[in-house]
Amino acid sequence: MKKILFFFIFILFIFIGNFIIFDYPKKLISRLIFSHELSLLTHSVFYAINDKIEFEMTDNENQKKSLVVLNNYVYNFFRPEFKNLDDGVSWKMLHGSIWCDGVADIFLRLSENINTKVHMVYLYQNDGIASHTLNFVELENFNKKNKTKFNNMYLFDPHYNYYPVNRKNQFVNVDYMLRNKKEFSNYKMLDSDNIKLRMLENDKRIFITNRSYEEYSILGKISLKIVKYVPKNLIKMIYKFGIFINPSLEDDYKKFLYARLNHILLDYDKALINYSLITNKNIYFKNAQFWKDRIKSSASKINNYDEIMSSLKN
Repeated sequence: MKKILFFFIFILFIFIGNFIIFDYPKKLISRLIFSHELSLLTHSVFYAINDKIEFEMTDNENQKKSLVVLNNYVYNFFRPEFKNLDDGVSWKMLHGSIWCDGVADIFLRLSENINTKVHMVYLYQNDGIASHTLNFVELENFNKKNKTKFNNMYLFDPHYNYYPVNRKNQFVNVDYMLRNKKEFSNYKMLDSDNIKLRMLENDKRIFITNRSYEEYSILGKISLKIVKYVPKNLIKMIYKFGIFINPSLEDDYKKFLYARLNHILLDYDKALINYSLITNKNIYFKNAQFWKDRIKSSASKINNYDEIMSSLKN
C-alpha cells in the first residue's frame, strides 16, 4: 500500500513539476480553455449580451431581433484598427482588431447560441477577386435544394454594420435587395465597378458554416451548461488563468487581453481601469487608448434592438 501511495505521489510530483517547468502543458491548457470545441468564451459573451437585452435572445420568436443585436455588437466591439489576428474565435475576440473574415466568423459562432444556421460567405468583384466576407443567414422557409439559395438567405455584415432591413424596417432576403437596389444605395461596399450591389450578383462561396445545437459534441454541450450554471466570476477567473499561463503571450499583451476580456463581457468599469493601467511603455498602449475612448464615447457598448433599428432610419 505504501509503495502504491509513494508511486502515486511520485507521478503527481512529476506532473506538477512538468507543468511548472515546461511551457508545452501550459500552452496546451490555455489553448483548451479558449478552444473552438469548448467555445466557453463565445457562450459567455453571448449570455453577457443576453443579460443586457430587454428580451430573451434564445427564444425562437426573437431570432431576427437577436441577430440584429449580435451584428451590432460585433461591429462595435471588433474593429480593424491595428494588426489583424488569424486564430480561433476566442482569441480573435480578445485581440479586438479583426478584418471582415474574422468578424464574420465571430458573428456566426455567437449565432450558434440562438440555434441559427449562419454561413461565412466570400463575395467577388467583377474581376473575380474575392474582396469581402460577410454572413448569409438561413431563416424561415429556407429551401436548401433551391438553385438560388443565396438569394433566399438574409445578409448580415458585421464589418460594415449592414442589415437585411428595408426602409419600412422589414426583414428582407437578398432577392428583395437585388430587386430594390435603391433602398440599399448606402451599402456602397457591396458595389463593384459602380454597379449597385454587384457583389451580391456575382459568384459567391461559402467558406464556413456554424453548428446547430444538435451538431455539438458531448463536450460542447457540457461546456454550454458550464457557462449557464457556473458563477460568472469563477468562469472569468478561468479565462484569466488561460491568459496568464500561456507562455506564448508576452506580458504587455497579457495586460491588454485582461482589459479586453472585461470589455467583451460588458464589464465596462473594470475594462476602463485595465485599459488605464496600460502605460505608454506598453506596446499595446495605442490599442488600449483606442478601446478606452470607444467605451467612453459609447461606441463600444451594447445597444438595444430599438436603438439599433432607430439608427437605421437616420
